[in-house]
Amino acid sequence: MKNRPGYLRGGILGTVAAAIVALAAGAANAEYPDKPITFIVPYSPGGGSDQQARRLQPGLEKELGVDIRIVYKTGGGGAIGFNELWRSKPDGYTISNVVVPNIVVSAQGKDVGFKPGEFSYIGMTAKAVGVILVPKGSKYGSLQEFVAAAKANPGKLTTAGVGSTGARHHAEITQLLGIETTYVPVSGGVGKMMPMLQGKHVDAGITSSTHAVRHRATVDTIVTAGPGTVLPGVPNEPNWSYTTTWGVMAPPGTPADRIAILNAALNKVTADPEFTANLEKVGLKQLRMTPAEAKAYVEAAVKKYTK
Repeated sequence: MKNRPGYLRGGILGTVAAAIVALAAGAANAEYPDKPITFIVPYSPGGGSDQQARRLQPGLEKELGVDIRIVYKTGGGGAIGFNELWRSKPDGYTISNVVVPNIVVSAQGKDVGFKPGEFSYIGMTAKAVGVILVPKGSKYGSLQEFVAAAKANPGKLTTAGVGSTGARHHAEITQLLGIETTYVPVSGGVGKMMPMLQGKHVDAGITSSTHAVRHRATVDTIVTAGPGTVLPGVPNEPNWSYTTTWGVMAPPGTPADRIAILNAALNKVTADPEFTANLEKVGLKQLRMTPAEAKAYVEAAVKKYTK
């Protein structure tokens, strides 16, 4: 090659180098994933995030060909788990639930290290509406009875919810209903709240419709959020904007090609008709998104809940 012009030698060498880089990248992509993936659940076992992870686990293991290991990092209304993911290596081997609006609201706490808009979002999978639940056998077994008792005894009735997110939902619905009840914040997720409600340690609980369906043997639903009928025979408050959306995310800076692999697996799992039917049975609406759509969904929530 010594007789070739310098620019030609440089062009050939550059092409060869680019080809080597491309081959190396292709080999790396072909190997991912080649070891177990950790799935962080930032709430207690039994809650909506745990249920989502358990629903996805077998399908993701089948599609990705590796074990999905679920671990619980609870506390701070989800902030402990979200921070754990924030600090994890961005290599595609650690993922987590993302719960909207919880991730936005918990980020507003004191000394919270993560930023909701900077995670690498894989996709959203399901959405539920808010509900108010009362224990079976409660003397406030209907919305009318609950409202009447709250108006007759301002601040005497107690309503539990999960952390600061629940506090916002509580403030909104009590204002819409024109009542005052005492809010009881629960750390650790709905899995911690339900025993309090079932044991009649609180008068009511605010959570999502999936828990209303799952625990209908021990609790009654007295109102649902938003327009339209979600649970047959249950009245709704059309102006109550409480919705909860579950998805999956990875640490900031996770390579886009690995996010694409995870997204393809996630969407293939959720496209299964049986998976969709099972969601509907527990009061959830199916969602399927690209990483860009999921990121935009969270960004919209950031704008809404930081006003």
